[in-house]
Amino acid sequence: MINANTQAARRDERSDEPNTGKVRKIVEDLCTAAGTSIAVEERTDGDDKSQPGPRRRLHITYTGERPIPYAQWFKLVDSIDTALDPTGLIDWEYSELSEELENERMAVWAILPVES
Repeated sequence: MINANTQAARRDERSDEPNTGKVRKIVEDLCTAAGTSIAVEERTDGDDKSQPGPRRRLHITYTGERPIPYAQWFKLVDSIDTALDPTGLIDWEYSELSEELENERMAVWAILPVES
């Protein structure tokens, strides 16, 4: 079950950006289908000076009661990546997955801005 942790989400006036909403829906639908409990946060990353503006990021963290093996988490994130790949909504260079030995299972997708 999805725990859309809206209280922890960092939102601003761009949080309703269509690309962010599309990516969020894909991620939530696949996690729901897999029966995986996650928290979803939208964040803005403005640290990269080579980017013309801040980059939106969708950050998910596993919140299940029992630990999830890395192989299972990797498989879930891989299925999300496969679903996102043809959409053209993600900046793959700035997306990331937690390391195998980390206790916290998380994944982050950098979202491309809406073309004006």
